Amino acid sequence: MSENKFLKSINFQQPPDLKFLKRLTNQTGIIQHTKYAVPDRNLGYSVDDNARGLLVVSLYNKLFKDEDLLELGSTYLSFVHHSKTPDNLFYNFMTYDHKFLDHAKTEDGFGRVLWALGYTVFANPRRDLVLGSQNLINDIEKKILEISSPRALCYSIAGLFYLSQAEPKEKKWPEYVDILASRLTKLYSRYSSSDWKWFEPYITYANGIFPYSLVLAFITTNKKIYLDIAKESLEFLDRETTEKGVPCPIGEKGWYSKGKKKALFDQQPVEAADMVLAYLALYKIDLNSEYLDKAKKWFSWYYGNNIKKIEVYDEATKGCFDGINEAGINLNQGAESIITYLMAYLDFSDIELKVAKEK
Repeated sequence: MSENKFLKSINFQQPPDLKFLKRLTNQTGIIQHTKYAVPDRNLGYSVDDNARGLLVVSLYNKLFKDEDLLELGSTYLSFVHHSKTPDNLFYNFMTYDHKFLDHAKTEDGFGRVLWALGYTVFANPRRDLVLGSQNLINDIEKKILEISSPRALCYSIAGLFYLSQAEPKEKKWPEYVDILASRLTKLYSRYSSSDWKWFEPYITYANGIFPYSLVLAFITTNKKIYLDIAKESLEFLDRETTEKGVPCPIGEKGWYSKGKKKALFDQQPVEAADMVLAYLALYKIDLNSEYLDKAKKWFSWYYGNNIKKIEVYDEATKGCFDGINEAGINLNQGAESIITYLMAYLDFSDIELKVAKEK
């Protein structure tokens, strides 16, 4: 792989340390927030974190074979099952004393769950996890084509992509991918222009997931329009979120509306991770080293290649700070931050281990 001075000490052929993920996990699931690096019980749990935790455990086991770790996967899957609502969405939040917040359910949560379930079926970590994932997919399948939220479409496409890989004889999964991806292309046609190559009139959170999902849609359907839009939108997004060659995600403190000034702070770790996923998805298609270099550029954001020149990944705790604000680092270390970091790390591991095996 190409050189990146910020990543010289990292060997992606070695497994990442899961110490902090384990710190956040109890018998219920993953606690979503911390006070500094101490789990904050006051803020309870989220279905998003437990779904992504299931994905990380399944991916980790696929690459590094850790049967003991799969018990965490069972905890996360159990939480997701319990979070399902009567209308086949998912409660986003549960208090520490196990009470769901009834008003809190979104299509984004549905999409993240489907992504995790689809990947678990594909990775086939252990029969109980696969059967549990398939059972929940069967329960929520009728809801898939009702999804309209842009990011939920992206997450759902990712889940359906992996289902299509796991069950190649099942025709409905590619058909669902095509239907959802076509909705993204309509959004792109509606909002993009010569100077704004995007799916909405603003850029907010989890932005790299848009081109990432369309790369997966292209692989699934072989429709070039999805790849073309993925490349064009990712190039635009990278240009708008790079300052003097340094990754600079859109800040949560104001976001970025078309024609207005973009917010520099607070930058979130999920943005760097999703950019890594998008570029590595493109790299896996044709092994173009430019995409690999861009992915490494974005991963190096965690290691000081950012506008504040500070490390976001915490070597001491093996957690990840919650982002970069105007004063410097956000010293809290929440679940989303470390889980999305691990997703990006493991995506690199997937590539490097394959390269090493072929030598």
